[in-house]
Amino acid sequence: MTATLSRPAGLRPHPVLGHLPELRRDALGFLRHARAAYGDVFPIRFGRNEVLVVAEPAAAREVLVTKAASFRKGRGIQKMEPFLGTGLLTAEGETWRLHRRLMQPAFHRAALEGMAGDIVGAAAPLLARLEGAARSGEEVDVGSEMLHVALRAVAAVLFGTGLDDRELAVVERELPPLLDRTSARIRSLVEWDLPTPARRREQAAGEALDAIVDRIIRERRASGEGGGDLLGMLLAARDEDGGGGLTDAELRDEVMTLFLAGHETTATLLTFLLLSLSRHPEVRAEVQAEVRAALGDHTPTAADLRGLPLLNACIQETLRLYPPAWLVPRQATAPVTVAGVEVPEGGNVSVNIFLIQRHARFWPQPDAFRPERWLEGGRTPEAFLPFGAGARMCIGNHLALMEAGLIAALVLRDFDLEVPGGGPTGLVAGVTLKPDGAVRGQVRAASAVQE
Repeated sequence: MTATLSRPAGLRPHPVLGHLPELRRDALGFLRHARAAYGDVFPIRFGRNEVLVVAEPAAAREVLVTKAASFRKGRGIQKMEPFLGTGLLTAEGETWRLHRRLMQPAFHRAALEGMAGDIVGAAAPLLARLEGAARSGEEVDVGSEMLHVALRAVAAVLFGTGLDDRELAVVERELPPLLDRTSARIRSLVEWDLPTPARRREQAAGEALDAIVDRIIRERRASGEGGGDLLGMLLAARDEDGGGGLTDAELRDEVMTLFLAGHETTATLLTFLLLSLSRHPEVRAEVQAEVRAALGDHTPTAADLRGLPLLNACIQETLRLYPPAWLVPRQATAPVTVAGVEVPEGGNVSVNIFLIQRHARFWPQPDAFRPERWLEGGRTPEAFLPFGAGARMCIGNHLALMEAGLIAALVLRDFDLEVPGGGPTGLVAGVTLKPDGAVRGQVRAASAVQE
């Protein structure tokens, strides 16, 4: 027998806005209260659309793995299509299966590890700015710096040297407002497409980015040279059944998807990592000792990351506490049950990664930063889903971890970064999870720290 999707009195929604006021005021606080009061699977309303929130690993597995064929991407991700096109994040059905099959070899760990040098090179401007801040005593905006370095890293991995400094400056200028506009579109209850200044700005930003990506793809096709970067691998990819590769339009969509998924999520992970280590100086000191002993003054490689267990544990614990992709939206394509609850065709389900990864049943002291749990066998794999699960698990998970590991190792080896007062304590749950204020840090060079 299936349960009825009831609406507890404590979750009584506004007749038009639903729970939108509470979600906009403090989404995570509201959802944590609802889970504590009503259990791990409960309904909320986003405007007039009802959403079943899933905050338990077994139910999440139903949605993402065992019954995945009964779901498509949720409406929030569907609203990204005007910007992203039909890349892996937004594509469905046979289009998604073909693209995933073509792209998977390029994202194998062994293929990606050859790009570690590009990531290290992309971090050079960051290290130079931190060195300058250490000399001058000027504070740095950690979040902004991590956005810059993550964007440069993903550009280097995607294009190698194909993106010149002028074009990289255009990407750095145009991508953030385009992402902000996309985030606003996702949150909006009403679909407007009027020629407002914001809409014209969005179109201009998209056209500027498209022009750069189109040029690189066109020139790489004409040269016949693949290259060792991700774009080269994707140009060379052929279907195992003898079919062709990706068209230029399909490549554009995948590149824009990788820009989105490959830089903001890594940047927020690094920001939260450095913030957490600043709040736990004893852990930071241990990580720095580990990194400095393992690396010395040589350029780090992907192989070096395997010899940094405490740094890797800190990254995993940061991903647990602050998953950048904090929820996974799905829409039922046929009637289906989740945790015994009936979901009609067209019904919306939200797998809440944040709540699952802070569930006290699976994580002792769930809100505490305890990287040692990853070294003591205390982790719970089924309750750790920062990259999703099932066939649609994030294809770039190894790349994200390698980028974060290399950049963090370089920063922690060379600098001591303090966030006075502990930094912002609140969280903003938008398209990605972020601190609710600027993270400003004071920097000292390693030589000064060790004197």
